[in-house]
This record gives sequence, structure tokens and C-alpha cells, in this order.
Amino acid sequence: MKSIIFDLDGTLIDSMPVWKDTGRSFLLKHGFAVPENLHSIVKSQTIGQTAEYFRSTLGVTHSTEEIINEIIQYVEDAYKNTIPLKSYAREFLEKEQKNGTKMCVLTASEASYIRPALERLDLLKYFQFILTCSETGCYKTEPDVFCIAMKKLGGTLENTIVFEDALYAVEGAKKGGFTVYAVADPATEADNPAIRSMADRYIKSYAELL
Repeated sequence: MKSIIFDLDGTLIDSMPVWKDTGRSFLLKHGFAVPENLHSIVKSQTIGQTAEYFRSTLGVTHSTEEIINEIIQYVEDAYKNTIPLKSYAREFLEKEQKNGTKMCVLTASEASYIRPALERLDLLKYFQFILTCSETGCYKTEPDVFCIAMKKLGGTLENTIVFEDALYAVEGAKKGGFTVYAVADPATEADNPAIRSMADRYIKSYAELL
């Protein structure tokens, strides 16, 4: 039986535009300088890691909790009300569910704000579980978190596929010997050549898998 581990942001839902300017907005609002490469730094981080980066490197004086809460406020409404599903993602999930594939979501986002989007888009019924990096204490730059998800699904390296959109996560999964399908997303366009060379398959749309 096949198992699939799905990333969420940029892979199943079109949420990356919401995140792209969130950190910048926070820093500008509070009068701190914004690094030119801010998005490339924080895109692989959890909110907690971003908050610590703001404090340790950028001199932000707010507490970690204050930073996290304000960032969540920026994105919460979009998850609850507007972020759309990727084209043909539902049709692919339906197909795999009918085929008996065991599926889960493995995300660096937090359950508190992604769950409203999963409920609104009626996605929870497709997944065995939702797993966050924060819960595991492991991050997608290394294979450990993918192994945790695979074992929880009851899968093996031979029958498990990881769906990701970001280069750092593709690299992390490949380090563990996983088969990786990369999903095109505008936010990762600059990394496309590297993603394509590393992933086992690259798709522009889930329609290619129907």
C-alpha cells in the first residue's frame, strides 16, 4: 500500500503569497531594518525560529511570544477565509484515497492557524493525521521528521512519496532516501533548476498525476 507525505504551504494550498511579506511587515511596523534576503532566510523556518532570528540577529526587542502572536495575527484571517487549494489537488487526493493510499500532512506551520484552512477546504477527511515540525522538534532540512511521519503512516522508503515545493525540504527528504515529487510554486521559482535536478519528479499541476 502506498503512503504519501504532503507539505501544506505552497504544495497543497496557495499560501506562500501570504507569508512572503509577513516578516517584512512586522519589522517595518516596529522600525527595524529589513534585510534584502529576509524571505530566503525565513522561508525554511518555523514561526518560533523566525522570532528567535528577529531577536538574536535583527535586534528586535519584543519577546518571542509577542513576535509569534503578531505574525499569526497577520496570517490567521487568510487561512480562515481566503487561501485557495492548488489546482487539481482535490481530484488527486480523491483518486489516492479511493486507491487506499495512506496520506498525511507534514508542515512547518502551526496547527492553530492551518486547521481552519483545512476545515474550510474540507481536506481533513483525506489524511490519517496532521503533523507539525514543532510537535516533533525536527525540521525539514534533515530527514528525521520525514522518517517520523513515514513510520506513523506505517510506510517504508520503498512505498512512500514526499510532496514538497521548497528546495530545503526536497534536500532534507532526499538525504533520507525518500522519493520526492516537487510541486511548482511561484515562491520557489528561483530554486527551480536545483529542485528539478534533485526531485524524482517535478509537476506544474496535480492534473499531470490524474
